[in-house]
Amino acid sequence: MVGEALPSELIEVTVRLPRATVEQSLRATRAHGSRLGLAQALLAGRRSRSSLLKGLRFAEPLWDMILEIYVAAAGGRHFNVLKLCALSGGSVTTALRYIKQLESNGYLSRQADATDARSFIVVMQPALRSAVERWLDQLAETMP
Repeated sequence: MVGEALPSELIEVTVRLPRATVEQSLRATRAHGSRLGLAQALLAGRRSRSSLLKGLRFAEPLWDMILEIYVAAAGGRHFNVLKLCALSGGSVTTALRYIKQLESNGYLSRQADATDARSFIVVMQPALRSAVERWLDQLAETMP
């Protein structure tokens, strides 16, 4: 402890909140943290399996891109289109096709990069965030 407070230095604060409000806040905090942690663990596991199983190629570029977008957005980061293509693990042509598909379905948008006029930033839309979070919640429920 830093130091003992004298009774004259103490300020008593009583906060009264409805139980439901406190429980909802705790659930939301736990869900967000566990969702992000689960998404990060999935990405790390997907990356490491190639190093463990030499000679095999694992490819699911669209899902890798979705997880990368989700984790980046949760951390307040964005990718430009070329970086996301590289993270997909597939060819640039395939990744661009998936980006167009995600965009046309309203799951992400592209915005001009303020730091590079030749580049576009990929921005996750609420529909994608919601779908990924529902999937992560379902996955978490099946885990022991």
